[in-house]
Amino acid sequence: MMEVLTERERKVLVLIIEGYINTAEPIGSKTISNAKSIMGRWGSATVRNTMADLERLGLLFKPHAVAGRIPTHKAFRYYLDSLDIPVYPGKRALHTLDIMLRSRYPYVEGIMEDASRALASLSKHTGIVVEPSVNTMLFKEIEFVKLTNNTVLTVFVTSSGTVHTRLVETDETLDTDTLNKMKGYMNGKFGGIPFYALKNGILEDIEKDKTIFNQLLKKVNDTLETIIDGEDKREVYLDGVSKIIGVPEFLDMDKLKELFKALERKEKLLHLLDKCMKEEGIHVIMGDESDIKELRDMSIITSTYKIGGKSYGILGVIGPVRMNYSKIIPIVDYTAKTVTDILKIM
Repeated sequence: MMEVLTERERKVLVLIIEGYINTAEPIGSKTISNAKSIMGRWGSATVRNTMADLERLGLLFKPHAVAGRIPTHKAFRYYLDSLDIPVYPGKRALHTLDIMLRSRYPYVEGIMEDASRALASLSKHTGIVVEPSVNTMLFKEIEFVKLTNNTVLTVFVTSSGTVHTRLVETDETLDTDTLNKMKGYMNGKFGGIPFYALKNGILEDIEKDKTIFNQLLKKVNDTLETIIDGEDKREVYLDGVSKIIGVPEFLDMDKLKELFKALERKEKLLHLLDKCMKEEGIHVIMGDESDIKELRDMSIITSTYKIGGKSYGILGVIGPVRMNYSKIIPIVDYTAKTVTDILKIM
């Protein structure tokens, strides 16, 4: 349960947090008592006593015997939960994202790359975009490319334009006419159906249908299973990872290396981000709320974007816990809305 603070405790805590966000240095009582917003209401001795009370509540800690105080992750959570977040990002972010909205993208991959680049540039931290899981996306079309008498390249296209390919080996030689009939059957019958429902539709037709392409139909169904149920191969677009270098919290090279390794292990990152997709809108994983040990000095601000009304992807910003939340949350939120709007008109 969040602590109930007095007005003075809350004011001192917010000043320390905002000072620490700007400087990454411990904040002393003299700095707080000289702050314009306090206007001399409380002297250094009073502020020191208030800081000691906040330390006992687990909201501040003292890194050295004679240093000022640093806010804990618990303090940042308190600050974030009571923060008045603007609806829109600043003018520069609006301008950048509006340019992106006016662009024409032939492939979804280009949108993901531009969105992660914009998030990194506007936030000054690491931008991340994850494409939606295939099984929630809608089937658009299929193409068969005969490579040899018994090998066919199968190309699946989703409604959002993402492409998945698999090689299919067949026991019988399949001629081009059979492959074209198969393509016509799949595209005519299953267009707009979610991938997770596609398998059942094919299995039903395998039971009823004994035509020449029945064997290929079984192979296509097996191929779908490898795409939908196999290892999570969703693409993760990261931009601005190098911005972590030089951040005061990661001056220790061993710590920095562990963090880079954690970002490279995309399976763990996907598992963590998937938890944010349970609810639409902004979600913040702060510090020790993360399941990934190496990310426990970081915060991840995410939002979901939509494809086709029911399929969701996720994007966001990864940075130190002392991020400027009131600036970055509107950027993440508006970027998600921009990506959703672009995908609607593709």
